[in-house]
Amino acid sequence: MLKLKYSRYNHLVKIPDEEAFVLVNFRTGALIRLSPLQKAVFDQATELPAAAKAIKRLRQGGFLVDYDELRHMRTQMLTAGGSGRALGLTICPTLACNFRCPYCFEQARSGRMSQEVQDSIVAFAQTNMEKFALNRLTVTWFGGEPLLCPDIIESLSARLMEVCQKLGAGYEAGIFTNGWFLTEENLALLERRKVNTIQLTLDGASPETNDHLRREAGGGSSFTRIMENIKKMRPYAGTSAPNVVMRYNMNRENAPYFGELAAKIDAVARETGVNITAYPAKMDSSMENPQHIRESALSIDEYGDLASPRSVKNVRNPVNFRRLYCKAQYIHGYAIDEVGDMYKCLELVGRKEYVMGNVRNFSLFKEPGEGIENMDRFFETIFPEEDKECMSCKAFPLCLGGCPRKRVAGERGCMSLKSDLDGYTLARYRKIGSKSYNG
Repeated sequence: MLKLKYSRYNHLVKIPDEEAFVLVNFRTGALIRLSPLQKAVFDQATELPAAAKAIKRLRQGGFLVDYDELRHMRTQMLTAGGSGRALGLTICPTLACNFRCPYCFEQARSGRMSQEVQDSIVAFAQTNMEKFALNRLTVTWFGGEPLLCPDIIESLSARLMEVCQKLGAGYEAGIFTNGWFLTEENLALLERRKVNTIQLTLDGASPETNDHLRREAGGGSSFTRIMENIKKMRPYAGTSAPNVVMRYNMNRENAPYFGELAAKIDAVARETGVNITAYPAKMDSSMENPQHIRESALSIDEYGDLASPRSVKNVRNPVNFRRLYCKAQYIHGYAIDEVGDMYKCLELVGRKEYVMGNVRNFSLFKEPGEGIENMDRFFETIFPEEDKECMSCKAFPLCLGGCPRKRVAGERGCMSLKSDLDGYTLARYRKIGSKSYNG
């Protein structure tokens, strides 16, 4: 057994206006409030008897360890990539879109998903759920703009739900939509087909600050239309209400308006009774974007300073981050475009160089075909041990190395919380109160 040592993921913060400290462990999620005397004991903890009560509690929370934490996390994460009993499908019925946003990463093109591709998706879902004994199917509707094809969402959802019913499996769904087509009819469709999460995007607090970034092809005000449409969710308030997430792609230009939009969204949530939450996301600075978009991109520190006040409002226990960063790193996670091409990441849909196969004939049981390395390279991002900065970062358990798509591209996507670990810690402390331990 190794000698007891302090966890590399401990973080200690002085509580403002109190003679006390908060100690949190970003790997286990444990949190302790320490008096000055208790802090003095903690400072000497590695020299105290292992049988002491205080030492046992510190070990229970992961503040003191006798093993290699990085090695243990590596085991957990690599195991997670091949585990799980859910099949996750991101389905794009079309890559066409009625918006022309200047920073969009999606590969817009005309065309709809054929009946043959739909049939192949149903067969793929049933075959994989049966052979791998999967007990849940999660579907994410994506595009393009998926609500350009509500009939496909209706029919394909019904067939996938029927597969789950036959197999005794659970089913749930979500949608990424620009919000333009959230009519009463389409909202009823989403409710009927168990789409319980809706992600929308606004990039300003008014037509003047939003519409040049969220451009509707016909010239209509995307801000006005989307704000009107989310109010149509009022009939679904209560048990059938979807969880609505309003994404705000933040850069230097629109950062000053996020607070105003968040206040408006909070007001709509109170008015409708629907759970609607706005959050700031860092606008991508990809070289594929126009120069003015790249030049207005925020650095991670700038983004952290601007985003943290809102980010820490809905803080989560770090243990919620402990498995993998996203669906792309699970073996049973796939994105499928309208022609049936398959990818590991929804942000790469439509890019032929990242295709790993086609749903018509893809199988994990046969000899891999051309493009299968696009699956392999995503699994290689699960534990980025070659990234020394990442491995030494105290916040690693919160982000688990960040976005795998960025890693595949040779980049790193750090969380804004990395720039404000004190704020994150104090926000968690305020959220759970002054309990002496929470794990």
